[in-house]
Amino acid sequence: MDQQKIPIVIGVTGHRNIDDNDRSDLMREVTAAINEIKAICAGKNAEQDTPIVMLNALAEGADMLCAEVAFDMGIDVYAILPCSKEDYAKSFTNNNDRARLNNCINKAKRVMIAPDVEKNEEWLARESGMSASDYQYRQTGIYIAEHSHILLALWDGKPSGKQFGCGTAEVINFALEHKFFDEDRLFDPGILNDSAVLWINTRRSGGEWQDIKRRWLVGFLSDEPGAEAYNDYYICKAIPEYLLNIIKKTAKYNSEEYAPDKLHVALWANESELGEYHKSIDHHYAKADNISFNKNQRYYNLFILLIAIIGTFVAFSFMLYDDAALTFMIVPCALAVGILLFLIRRGNKREYQSNYIEYRAFAEACRIQFYMSLCLKEKPILTNVCRLYSWTQKFDFAWIYKALQSLAVLNEVSGSSVDTAAVMAVWIGDGSKPKGQLKYHNDKLVENKKRAQKYERFIKFLNIVTIAIYAVIFILEVTNHILNVCGIGWFWDGDLLGIIAWRSVGIIVMGTTTAASLLFTSYFGKLSFGRKADDNKKMRMFYASAYARWKKVESSQTANRNKFFKEIAREEIVENGIWCSYVMDNSLEINI
Repeated sequence: MDQQKIPIVIGVTGHRNIDDNDRSDLMREVTAAINEIKAICAGKNAEQDTPIVMLNALAEGADMLCAEVAFDMGIDVYAILPCSKEDYAKSFTNNNDRARLNNCINKAKRVMIAPDVEKNEEWLARESGMSASDYQYRQTGIYIAEHSHILLALWDGKPSGKQFGCGTAEVINFALEHKFFDEDRLFDPGILNDSAVLWINTRRSGGEWQDIKRRWLVGFLSDEPGAEAYNDYYICKAIPEYLLNIIKKTAKYNSEEYAPDKLHVALWANESELGEYHKSIDHHYAKADNISFNKNQRYYNLFILLIAIIGTFVAFSFMLYDDAALTFMIVPCALAVGILLFLIRRGNKREYQSNYIEYRAFAEACRIQFYMSLCLKEKPILTNVCRLYSWTQKFDFAWIYKALQSLAVLNEVSGSSVDTAAVMAVWIGDGSKPKGQLKYHNDKLVENKKRAQKYERFIKFLNIVTIAIYAVIFILEVTNHILNVCGIGWFWDGDLLGIIAWRSVGIIVMGTTTAASLLFTSYFGKLSFGRKADDNKKMRMFYASAYARWKKVESSQTANRNKFFKEIAREEIVENGIWCSYVMDNSLEINI
């Protein structure tokens, strides 16, 4: 699998005691389910396919069956075990299954032990009598559910009946509603619209026969056509639209071409100090940054400028047609309108604006994730910066959240040995030697101030010209009225070169400058350079105070330091979301 592509992750959950009589039918249905997902992820050719990987606990029954199907189909399996493989093998009921477990482990692309996500083992033991092994299985289920785009569930459809459990029904609930605890014993609100369950009816051994078929489950009232309620969930006949959108955006990002030799500066100077996970994050930051600016922003800005210029020409040529009675001017006017519509349609079809925003958001998420995870000395398995998004951002950028989750599946996320003080100097920036975000906002403040002054002068010039024309025409009209009363004629009632009335010339010039003022104001954007400079000033103050605060918490307890890192990350990711919402408002459009 191409490690530089973001995969679609299929997680697996299911009963250990599936009926042996259904085994061949289940294997056929699992194969069909994976092929359905592969078809969605297929590109124009094999090289553009978005890879699929499977996250599997390799338990007896359903897990093992799905893993063996994946191996036969050439799909990488990432094993997530509840405990060491030696202890895990002891829970298997017969030697054949133990042998199959060892075989699957040997074939797996990567094997890891599930982290303690909830950090509530003692409390759950007291509250519900949960055993240590069940707690481990519960954490395994949470990890698989949280890191999967699609949860493949071989399930009999029956709810658990337990408040706190670790079985198939609970794992489905983890995937659809994110209902697991954090370390403060509060349910994590998670991110909605980010995953779905592909359910295959599967009976337990000796259970009542079920018609083996597959359906999509979502955990909220879906507006999908034909969605039907099922217990606490909703059944969709086809893949839900929001999940299809996530897969399409991921596939589109994977297919993007970029120039590696023109990438921006790396996030960390000494790559040898980084593990594979942080190298991967660094790579995707550079790629997203590159295609956001070089392939989208420059064309987006060009299209906005062309719309302003051509729009002004449309206003000018139409006034010549109307006020000057130059009927032939309707031809260039119509051509200009056609070019405008073509440009807007072309720009929207190429999605220059949305790509610019989304890849910028992905690059920023990678950057913040990179530094935050380097600073966290604990093993940051579930520390995804997108969990700090505002609620609306979570809906808009669910594909980015899942992309970062996928990268954590591909590469082990371990505690960092890089010096935290050095990371903070690069991330935030030392006030005495500005680097990082402090330097970035310092530089951008100067740049945006200059650009703001430049464009303010231009807009002021247009406004002055417009007002001056209005004033001149007002004076000419008043003078003309007085002279007419006195029986005196003058040029204002005549024609320019015997072709166009002077009054029409004034109207044409006045209308054109007014249109130019409006259109070029739109070109400069809803978020003006003055506003950008103001934001840079505020963020510069934020980073300066953040670095001063860092010096105070640097020697404090790990929990306090980690809280500080996450607060910085939250401020950054929310600030990026505010920027995105501003740019979204400045779309490629024109009101004619």
